[in-house]
Parts: sequence; C-alpha cells; structure tokens
Amino acid sequence: MSRFVRPQTRTLTLANGDQLIVRERLTAGEQRAHFARRYTHDGAGRLVVNPLTVGDGVVLAYLLDWNLRDDQGQAVPIRDLSTEDLQRVVDNLDPQSFEEIKTAIETHEAALAAERAAEKKTDGGTPS
Repeated sequence: MSRFVRPQTRTLTLANGDQLIVRERLTAGEQRAHFARRYTHDGAGRLVVNPLTVGDGVVLAYLLDWNLRDDQGQAVPIRDLSTEDLQRVVDNLDPQSFEEIKTAIETHEAALAAERAAEKKTDGGTPS
C-alpha cells in the first residue's frame, strides 16, 4: 500500500436514497484539520474535545459532494466549496439530516480503520 493518499472517493447512500460523495481516505493535512475542528484549548493550555464540533469535524473532513435538494427541488451544490462555505451549508440542514450524514461518514471512517487494521495483520505489521 502506498504511503501517499490518492484522491479517491466513495459514494455513501442514505436511507432515503440520497447520496454523499466522500473522500476514501484523508491525507495527513486533512486529518490534522479534522482534529483541529474537534479540539479546543482549555484555560490551562491543554487540548480538550469540544463535543459541539466533533460532528462538524468529521463531516467537513470527508464530504465532497451530495445530491441533496432544497424545498423547491433545486440541487444544493457543495462541490469545491471552501470549508467555511461548506460549514454554512451544513449548518442549514435539519438536525436529523445532519446526524444521518455524520453517522454515514463515521461508519465509513470506522470501516477504513478496520481495513487498515486487517492489512497490518496480514503483512505482519512490520515495515518492509
């Protein structure tokens, strides 16, 4: 397996058939940005998890596009939006839809972690 992340995507399907296009894997930089959104500094200078931004962090890290539509049936484009603009769009979702999207992406993230763990077991976990 290459040590470099190729920009590949996966399609995740939600319960009603809506689809999300997500990053297959994060780069080191994308992962750092993801973690930066999850944590905040406490008064003593330590990093602590901010439970209000954990969901945003995973969604913004992985989400590239979707086929969601607004109340008028118009597509809501998000491809190539800046993180800040994507945050504004995601913030306008109803809470249940945001939770469903977050859960789908977290499930994808967990599956990736399981795949990586399985790969490490098959190659003995030793560098070659």
